[in-house]
Formats: sequence, structure tokens, C-alpha cells
Amino acid sequence: MGAGQDEAVRVGITPAGTMSLVRGHHREILRRLGSALPAGTEPACLHPGLVWAATSGDAADPAHVAELAGALADAGLMPPLEHLTPGGPDALPDWCRWGTGRLLADIRQTHGIGEADFGAPDLTEGIAHLAAARATLRRVWPEAALEMDLLIRVIVHVQGGAFRSATLRPTFGAIYLGSSSVASTPAAFEALLHETGHHALYLRNFFATLVTNGDLMISHPLRPDPRPVSGAVHAAHVLARMAHGLARWAAEPTAPAEVATRRDDALRRLRGTIEALEPAAEWTDDGRRYFDDLLHWEKELTTAHQP
Repeated sequence: MGAGQDEAVRVGITPAGTMSLVRGHHREILRRLGSALPAGTEPACLHPGLVWAATSGDAADPAHVAELAGALADAGLMPPLEHLTPGGPDALPDWCRWGTGRLLADIRQTHGIGEADFGAPDLTEGIAHLAAARATLRRVWPEAALEMDLLIRVIVHVQGGAFRSATLRPTFGAIYLGSSSVASTPAAFEALLHETGHHALYLRNFFATLVTNGDLMISHPLRPDPRPVSGAVHAAHVLARMAHGLARWAAEPTAPAEVATRRDDALRRLRGTIEALEPAAEWTDDGRRYFDDLLHWEKELTTAHQP
């Protein structure tokens, strides 16, 4: 895979490496869909509906898969973002109902919040903050903006008490954002880096195994409850991405004070997550290369922004 194989074992982003990983993942999802795709029709990009259909077996509606694949045939690699709202007037596709159902179950388990608190937020300000955050990301870290445009097809806006944001591997290509994640432009900027970071690591995991004890439960600063080692690796990856992107923005004289505050919080939590991983994770050879790169990122970021 060349550039993609190198990209699979590092935290950072190169356009060539990202494109290589995306193309390899695309080919595999189309292979899994097989006869579900209309003859002579190949989607130009992936979509959470197609990824879910490729992984959910009989749960996917063949007619919807065919319709979606046809609609994406001429969409190009980076079509415009879609915005969906559970609890709104429009019917949701099966993949989105499944995803929001999983999130609601997790919210209830973690926070004890009832279904009445899981609804449709007002999107007006949130979408404006997301647009401003995306424009800022293109300016301060264009490689991350390209990665986001290649990986993220749909933003699902949900309102569920303490819920902030999520990515679910079976609906790869969709990110789920709560109201607090789009309450300001810095919040939206951080959320986009966070959830695109999860997508980026899922993509890397598709080609490289990083740990051999991913199911071992440990605690880390991104979740209130114990999570598997594999989840802590995800936490470290996204925190490093968040800290780096926020540091780039904070370096601009006009950056809001909130940006530096979020950067410092991400760095603090990154250090805590690394400390949780160091005695617990059992790394493969690829994983050791990845973790060494993560430690290098953390050292550089910490050194540059020590008080």
C-alpha cells in the first residue's frame, strides 16, 4: 500500500497516505456489498448507509442500498455534508435509526437519562458554528481538513442530556454531535477533530493491528467508566489530534481564548491517557511504531506549550 501503510502506523496526516487508505477501504466495502450493488453502478465515495449495509447483513434494505449507490455514482470523492436530525419531521434511514438507538442505550446506561431527553436540537447556530470551524480548519491545518472531507459524509445532530459526540464503526462516515459540541466555533472545531480522529484510527485499524489485548478494561480521562485498551488508544489518538489542531489555531493572534483553554485541557487528558496505556497496552510491532509516534507528538506539544 506504500504511503497508506506508513500512514496506518502514525498519528499524523499526509494527503497521499490518507488517499491510499481511503481507496483501500472503499474497495473492501464494495467487495463486501457484492451483488447488493446495481450492475454497472459504483459509488464514487463511501457513505454510512453503504458501510452499515456491508456489515449488518440482512438488516439493510436492498432497495435503499441500490438507490444510495446510484445517487453516489456521480457524487465525486467529497460531496457536500448531509445533516440529519433524529426526532425531527423527516424519516431517518435505517442506519441512522440503528446508530441513534445505540447512542440512546449508551446514554441511559452511563447517565440514566430518559428517552424524553433525546430529541432534535435547533440547528441554526450549530450549523453556522460548524461551517466556521471547517473554514478555520482549512486555514490552520489543511491536511486535517482534507481528511475530514474524505471521511465524513453525514453529521447527525442529537440532543441527549450529557451526550457530546460519538462515532460508531458500523456507520463509518457519520458523526453524531450533541448540542454542547456545536455551542461555539471552538467547540465545533474540537468536535470535528475529535470525531474525524476516531474515523482516521478506525481506518488505520482496518489495515494494521496495533494492540493484542484490546479488550482489557482500563480507565482513561476521556470516559467516566472503564473502557477497553482499544478505546484508550482511540482516546489518545483523538486527544493528540485535538491538541495539535487547537495549538495551530491558538497561535493566531485573533484566536478566541477558549481555543487555548481547550488545547491545554486536551494536552492534560492526553498525558493521563498515555499514563493509562503505558503499563497496560501490549503493542504489536506496528503498534509500537504508532505509540512511539504518539509519544513524540505529546512531547513536542507539551514542550511547545508549557506555561
